[in-house]
Amino acid sequence: SRGLSKNLVVCGGCALNSAFNGQLLQRTEYQRLYIPPAPADDGTAVGAAVLACDNVFPGSRKTDGQPMNPYLGSEASADTLARLIRYSRGMEVRHLPARCHVETARMLSEGKLVGWMQGRAEFGPRALGNRSILADPRRRDMKEKINGSVKFREEFRPFAPSILDEFGDRYFENYEFTPYMERTLRFRAEMRDRVPAVVHVDGTGRLQTVRKDWNKRFHDLLIEFDKLTGVPILLNTSFNVMGKPIVHSVEDAVSVFLTTGLDALVIGDFLIAKPDHA
Repeated sequence: SRGLSKNLVVCGGCALNSAFNGQLLQRTEYQRLYIPPAPADDGTAVGAAVLACDNVFPGSRKTDGQPMNPYLGSEASADTLARLIRYSRGMEVRHLPARCHVETARMLSEGKLVGWMQGRAEFGPRALGNRSILADPRRRDMKEKINGSVKFREEFRPFAPSILDEFGDRYFENYEFTPYMERTLRFRAEMRDRVPAVVHVDGTGRLQTVRKDWNKRFHDLLIEFDKLTGVPILLNTSFNVMGKPIVHSVEDAVSVFLTTGLDALVIGDFLIAKPDHA
């Protein structure tokens, strides 16, 4: 990088190697690293569109330094959600427009597993707080519980920590903000026992940085969980079962909810609980 920019952009399928990405700044002279939310083939069309826009309309795009908005996918159908609420016999449905994040944080702090569906789906391979399964990272048995009763996959598979940006340096060595869960960093040794469910066997975590201006609703949930527990981190994994795509529709979310060990489903401002967990 000598004589060139101190900023590095990495794209292509190799950019999905989060362990490698997490070492780039420490092993090179670069000072900032950017990896888009969909760096592989699925992001090529977006890159081509941006290039064409710049060629045809020079200077038309705003470049304010903010990361690319990854929430470009489908939204939950309001009509389907209304029918679910109307005909969801046997389940408790609550409309909590001002307190949904508060009640969800309480359930998470009690060890409940929550399917969290908000706004538009993420573009790219990672669940970034709009199509996520969430859990309490403080519980040592949570990894095995989710793999066994929700994801139906091998027990060794790790889960990601979503963390409030202002606490990143407190929990990680050589902290770098990571909005798309695109790099793996090492937890500080003294913090690993606080969040064992999201610490990999080698002491690392593939983290997602959360800021209010990137995802306010998810940020509010993390703030509330931190108030209750003193931990500004949630276990975050994609809202799906092994071998299936991440949920996009209300029907997808309900199917996973009713056929797995999830305790609650949050869609927008509606919190849906199974009878035994009401």
